[in-house]
Amino acid sequence: MTKASAFLALGVSILTSCSTSPTPTTTFAEADKADIVIQHNSDTVNRVLKPLQREGPFLSTFDNQGVLDLAKVQPHRELAVVILPDFIAAEELKRDWMGLLEGVGYQRVVFLSAHKGLKVNGLIVLENPSAVTARQGSTFNPISAGRH
Repeated sequence: MTKASAFLALGVSILTSCSTSPTPTTTFAEADKADIVIQHNSDTVNRVLKPLQREGPFLSTFDNQGVLDLAKVQPHRELAVVILPDFIAAEELKRDWMGLLEGVGYQRVVFLSAHKGLKVNGLIVLENPSAVTARQGSTFNPISAGRH
């Protein structure tokens, strides 16, 4: 019985040491302050939700260059929001968008997870790569295409 207890205690100890604390999540609540809101699906399929871009009843589709062209003509460039699907929220992609948007004058870029739908307020804020970019330096080519 003591061997079984020892193995059970060892197993519990290993499982406890391997468990991770849940990551605290922050939800976004600044949609009204955003100057541009981009829903990124791929380098060739993006939707601009603010200012709303439509073709009849449908949201317009832009490639990265089209989004950048629209971002450049916005009168205010304080806050840009990029909504990324969970399956492509890679650090490289975030750094690319940061380079594009900061390159045309946006002061702040926030990334959100799209897993809860299109309502911007309430989406989960993803980690921003700005600190990593600042430390490593950016070698970003502003108009890269075809990665996704």
